[in-house]
Amino acid sequence: MIVDCHTHWGMVWRERDRQDPSRWLAFLDRNAVTKAVLMGHANLQRPDLCAEDNDTIANLAAQYPERLIPVGTAWPQQGERGFKEARRCLEELGMRGLKFHPWLQGFSTADMFLRRMCALAGEWNVPVFFHDGTPCYCLPEQIGGLARVFPRTTFVLGHAGLLWHWRSAIQAARLPNVWTCLCGPHIRALELLCQRIDPDRLLWGSDFGFGFADQIDYRLNLLLRARIPDGLREQILSVNPLRLLRVEPADVERGG
Repeated sequence: MIVDCHTHWGMVWRERDRQDPSRWLAFLDRNAVTKAVLMGHANLQRPDLCAEDNDTIANLAAQYPERLIPVGTAWPQQGERGFKEARRCLEELGMRGLKFHPWLQGFSTADMFLRRMCALAGEWNVPVFFHDGTPCYCLPEQIGGLARVFPRTTFVLGHAGLLWHWRSAIQAARLPNVWTCLCGPHIRALELLCQRIDPDRLLWGSDFGFGFADQIDYRLNLLLRARIPDGLREQILSVNPLRLLRVEPADVERGG
């Protein structure tokens, strides 16, 4: 089984296919990906489309519950309105986590309402996914700072620091509530990340979906070609994400 922990329903897919993910899912099938964590794009790009895109993500996952694990977002700059949207994602839409992109959305990790949303995720026992590796708002050490403030909340470094800040991701991952998604570093960095980070908190993702190109093939092959033990590779691709997302054994059987 392969679980892709970082995909998006991109705006180009939204415009072309509306709410029919069949052609999007074909890319997962082509790469033998069984399940995918599905995040939005319009909701990260435009605050006026946030609630609508959250609804879309929830609807897509409802069409394919055995394959898609929905994750929503909210905008801290909207204050109480944004916080209520984060709560709606969890209470009403059944989202399995929250995603934030401080660089794209344009806010600091010190934002008061972001911190309230992180605390909310801890109360609901769902992970908070972050874009990381991009200055100045999205460095791994900044996410690590949040993890120290909210030790009961699980945080996921969505890119393991990308190409330039993967060393910082190793430091942030020393915190017991920080997980790392191997989606962005070069192959040698992947090998070192796998050597130096708790193997029980490693994930894999492709970032597929912003466009029509098959990023899954490229990112998956980086992990398959990396010099890491086969048992660890299996743990990263299936065991760890199922545990993080609390996927039930029956769901695995239906999705497999």
